[in-house]
Amino acid sequence: MVAQTQQSPLQKPSQHMQKKIKTKSSLPAKQKTVTNTEKKTITLENKFKPLQSLPLHYYTLTGDSMAPAYPFPDNVHVSSSVTLKLNDSNYLLWKTQFESLLSSQKLIGFVNGVVTPPAQTRLVVNDDVTSEVPNPQYEDWFCTDQLVRSWLFGTLSEEVLGHVHNLTTSRQIWISLAENFNKSSIAREFSLRRNLQLLTKKDKSLSLYCRDFKIICDSLSSIGKPVEESMKIFGFLNGLGREYDPITTVIQSSLSKLPAPTYNDVISEVQGFDSKLQSYDDTVSVNPHLAFNTERSNSGAPQYNSNSRGRGRSGQNRGRGGYSTRGRGFSQHQSASPSSGQRPVCQICGRIGHTAIKCYN
Repeated sequence: MVAQTQQSPLQKPSQHMQKKIKTKSSLPAKQKTVTNTEKKTITLENKFKPLQSLPLHYYTLTGDSMAPAYPFPDNVHVSSSVTLKLNDSNYLLWKTQFESLLSSQKLIGFVNGVVTPPAQTRLVVNDDVTSEVPNPQYEDWFCTDQLVRSWLFGTLSEEVLGHVHNLTTSRQIWISLAENFNKSSIAREFSLRRNLQLLTKKDKSLSLYCRDFKIICDSLSSIGKPVEESMKIFGFLNGLGREYDPITTVIQSSLSKLPAPTYNDVISEVQGFDSKLQSYDDTVSVNPHLAFNTERSNSGAPQYNSNSRGRGRSGQNRGRGGYSTRGRGFSQHQSASPSSGQRPVCQICGRIGHTAIKCYN
């Protein structure tokens, strides 16, 4: 009888036993411990699961799925990477530095829109009761986003900070700065190019004129509108003034030759010419060679005036080159023909026989 009452191992379990097994299987399974080998391996099932629109380096493998993990580099010295305070004139330079900093820390997605904020809460079912709890992924994203936001605030001038201090995310701040500065770039470009055309040396020193010219060119470059090399050279030479005409003519004639001089080459040539001009002004206001020739002509043999009646009078310009036919020296009415006393004197080297334009010193 005992053997008959025992259930065969091949028999179907009773209804009561099926209910107990079903109840036991409905309980939540214990969380699986992931080994180091499993962390390094992504199964085919997980590989084809749809992921959020985030770069791959924002994900870490936890359990049997990949969850976003946001960097939090709190030991970065921002002032070492972004050396500029954003103002009305250096937006492009500041933006370049800040983008390099964010890219090096894998945080550029927070400002360019690649990284989007996750949901603030998530649904949890507990004993057939659905409840809404804070999403830990959002908390991680929020902390990193506020870190980038603090970096932005730390690199803005007081005037710029007053326009964006009420924005709550780094993405909002980035968009606002781009819109404000891009709108004003067209008007600023027009103003800077006009100032560059009207800039002249006048009574300023050459170093001060070079500095003012460079400031305007750098300002145009900072808004993405750099001045071409040839236009920079012509603009610089155009504002020098008439006293620099000799060196200006030489430089302009050399622009058609290869290799053409650069802007820095032109600056060096003009500075050398200016140094010679300053040395002449410091020693004597009158060219010593001109003074020597004038003194020699005045101290030589007596000149004949226009009322002289003797032989070789010069009143009628009968002699060649304005000289009297027999007398020595200049007459009061010299002709335009060159003579030994009328040969040109170079303003650069002081030698007789050529002008400053043809000086090769």
